[in-house]
Amino acid sequence: MNVYFDNAATTRPFDEVIQELSKFLSETYGNPSSLHRLGVEAERIVKEAKEIIAKKLGSSSDEIYFTSGGTEANNLALIGYAFAHQKRGKRIVSTPVEHPSVISTLEYLERNGFDIQYVSVDAEGNLDFEQFEKLVDQSTILVSVMLVNNETGHIFDVKKLSEIAKKKNPNVIVHTDAVQAFMKEKTNVKELNVDLMSISGHKIHALKGIGVLYIRKGVNLQPIIFGGQQQKGVRPGTENMPGIFSFAKAIEVFEKLKASEPDKLRNIKRRLIEGLSAFNNVVINSPLEKTSDAILNVSFLGIKSEVFLHTLESYGIFASSGSACSSKGRTYNKVLHCMGKRMEIAESSIRFSFSYLNKVEEVDYALECIEKALRFLRKIKK
Repeated sequence: MNVYFDNAATTRPFDEVIQELSKFLSETYGNPSSLHRLGVEAERIVKEAKEIIAKKLGSSSDEIYFTSGGTEANNLALIGYAFAHQKRGKRIVSTPVEHPSVISTLEYLERNGFDIQYVSVDAEGNLDFEQFEKLVDQSTILVSVMLVNNETGHIFDVKKLSEIAKKKNPNVIVHTDAVQAFMKEKTNVKELNVDLMSISGHKIHALKGIGVLYIRKGVNLQPIIFGGQQQKGVRPGTENMPGIFSFAKAIEVFEKLKASEPDKLRNIKRRLIEGLSAFNNVVINSPLEKTSDAILNVSFLGIKSEVFLHTLESYGIFASSGSACSSKGRTYNKVLHCMGKRMEIAESSIRFSFSYLNKVEEVDYALECIEKALRFLRKIKK
């Protein structure tokens, strides 16, 4: 039996996406910029997909820009806005627990003269609101805080952060990386009061290589790649038609599954937490409250993450030691370390992440395998 609990890294495309893509690829292969019938049909697909995504975000379709994924969307938001508005100020406020595509981009901007400030997080993953308010000043042009942490599933109060930032400096633009939140948490851009939002298709069972950056009307970004006038020149290049089609279709299927079993992810997570709590030397880093139902981070004290991962894999359990974009080369979980957790906890953490394709019964099998793995690894360690 194989159990795939690594859905925060990527998801298997829905069967409906795969099946309909075959027909789409053979029939709708025109370039949406072409003036002939095939091009017009392709353009219609792009417009429909934008409308579907815009409806989920509470935006208008002309505020939706397709990218190659969450990483590009984050780069375009941060670099595109920073360089376009650097004459007004150079301070950007963020957190040390952002996805690598945000942290690495901020480091790049810092090397290019921008003042990057990070707000502390506590052991529960909460931001220090007082420190945040002090860091936002008249030279601050941008705030970037993720909606759901990709390692622990912690849900950040982006709405409150935006209110604080815009009250302190009405000209501040707020960006949120909502890649792990889209379709699982509330992502209405107006309710959250954000100006830029990044999402990605392959986290919700669409193809890899397709993402979206929501750009509020009136917010100007400098493009980071150059070419034709597709997407108003903000993100040039021929649109990824299979990816766009798959994104829209995945949303449709996801909505149906969520409507039929609205508590499925929470039930899976709760059951796994209850089972793990019976084992010795296990630390739950993603409590049921204040974290996404789709992510559970757990530390198995005394056992290195990589060793435990491969042991679980031998039983057909697929999980992760953290972000797929940062898990290679590091021996501890950086997010847990930034939260002030002991190195023993950061070095032994495993991330289980769930989707609507998982079954509650898979948790029971996983718990059996985890118990066997713990017994085996702790026995040989003695």
